[in-house]
Amino acid sequence: MTEPADATSEIKRSLDELADLFRRRLLDDRDKRQVITDYAERLQRAEVGAFRQYLQPIAHALALVVDRLDQYDGADPEFAGSVRDELLDILHRHGVRLIPGDGQFNPLHHEAVGTHHDPQRPDRSVVSLLRRGYLHGEWVFRPAQVVVNVLDGTAETGHEQA
Repeated sequence: MTEPADATSEIKRSLDELADLFRRRLLDDRDKRQVITDYAERLQRAEVGAFRQYLQPIAHALALVVDRLDQYDGADPEFAGSVRDELLDILHRHGVRLIPGDGQFNPLHHEAVGTHHDPQRPDRSVVSLLRRGYLHGEWVFRPAQVVVNVLDGTAETGHEQA
């Protein structure tokens, strides 16, 4: 009779060891996932920091050149447009994205520099883009300057578009 009791005891001990091993592996996996998450966050912060320190001044300077090319009305507007498009492509390849200059006004992405009253348009919709805006990741380093439609006739900015 001692043999079945010994076998049962041995099976129970083996199951306990397997359960313990399973728990340790689960904890180890959880710890590894946490380490991976921590490293991913550190890498993202380092990338953002490097952009802000080294690339943002260059991106801002290129944005100013794009502004000048947008205003160009000289002898060869096609050439100016081509150069502007190349500069925008360079910015895009380095993670700089244009802020859309249409749709609903978003105070995180847009700077309202004027208002317009058009009952045919939705309230707080962007009527026109006056200056391009740019962001890198979620960081807006230059908001888009826009004219916003207001249905009640008042403006948050206090400016009225002529």
